[in-house]
Amino acid sequence: MGKNERVLGVDIGGTTVKMGILDKDAGLIDIRQIDMVVRNPELMADRIATLAKEYAPGIVGVGSAGAVNHKTGLVSAGNLEWREVPLRAMLEERLRVPVWVDNDAKAALMAEWHSGVCKGTRCAVCVTLGTGLGGGLLIDGKPWRGDDNTAFELGHIVTHGKSYAGTASKEGRLECYASGIGLSRLTGGRPAREVVEGVMAGDTAAMSVFDEMIGELAIGLCTVIILFKPEVIALGGGISAAGGYLLDGVRNKVAEYRGGRSNNYDVEQIKLAVHGNNAGMIGAAALAQMYLLDSNNSSNSSSA
Repeated sequence: MGKNERVLGVDIGGTTVKMGILDKDAGLIDIRQIDMVVRNPELMADRIATLAKEYAPGIVGVGSAGAVNHKTGLVSAGNLEWREVPLRAMLEERLRVPVWVDNDAKAALMAEWHSGVCKGTRCAVCVTLGTGLGGGLLIDGKPWRGDDNTAFELGHIVTHGKSYAGTASKEGRLECYASGIGLSRLTGGRPAREVVEGVMAGDTAAMSVFDEMIGELAIGLCTVIILFKPEVIALGGGISAAGGYLLDGVRNKVAEYRGGRSNNYDVEQIKLAVHGNNAGMIGAAALAQMYLLDSNNSSNSSSA
């Protein structure tokens, strides 16, 4: 990889922005971060570009929460208080290199596809269990986007029809029951992080609540399996810190709901994601490489 092909991955979160170079041999290297300032996209574009220039990248990939239009580079994110921010244009103007901007759930998926448990798959799903519930779907080796890049909003599928209160509420949707929001709801407001820590410490009360969340998640995953039969379902996000307890619980519950492990889907295909907090950077860089570098190389080869 030449200097002009150095790929920088940027992960924009609610409290920090992290970035690092995706090296084809060493993985993610030279990770740095800056604090996020909400409601001020111009300031953040300046700060991101200033740090990014130190890497001298050839292309840049950015993963951000919220609704991201990958065609226009516009980002609308409630947690950042951004509405239709032209992030791609802002960064390209400052950096003078091509920039790819995409949704953070798709970045998490592509991190696992690039060098994680979804590597080599043509159809895979990545579930991000955090404060909310996100999801990414890989079909034919590329992220499935739908008409407006919002396809596969896993947390918004309706699993409790009688509780569904329309588009203005999370009630009735999977995210209301299988997420940090769900854990807090089940415990009367206890932070999800404390529940996960309780599970890891063997606290029976925390484990009971966590088991209930696992059951809700498994309902959603059964729907995913029926619709897509993914080669791998990767479980990531902060709640996946529960590790084997989460994985075994989900596998057992999916097997139970589907009538046994041999019922046309091997639950061993459900796995823990491996990239943790680096997923956003790795996936953003992988997306930039796929759409800005590899696609251009393919076009050049075709026209040669």
